[in-house]
Amino acid sequence: MGGRPSVEGDVYSYGILLLELFTGVSPTDERIIDGLSLQKQVEMAFPDQVMDIVDPKLFSEIDGEHNLDTPENVYSCLVPVIQCGLMCCKESPKERISIKDVTKELNLARTKVLRQ
Repeated sequence: MGGRPSVEGDVYSYGILLLELFTGVSPTDERIIDGLSLQKQVEMAFPDQVMDIVDPKLFSEIDGEHNLDTPENVYSCLVPVIQCGLMCCKESPKERISIKDVTKELNLARTKVLRQ
């Protein structure tokens, strides 16, 4: 956010990257409305409307239709990933999750989905 390079700054950047990857929207995208940041728009939709903000290109298509045979699996995977992105993007560096904890959370989400 304009300060000196730091581990906390790297965590912030990683969070923005996660949000960009899963929403398909960059922080400078014209779809960012009313002067809100990408993370603020994601926060507003999280967690109840998470499927509304996720990039539909992430889902495979079968015969022109998005394959969401198991929406519970998709939702249970997306929520912790997007939550990690949001925790990385906290405005105050002291409020941000550590990258070590991000790794733990993402691994837990992966393990949970693989067990389903």
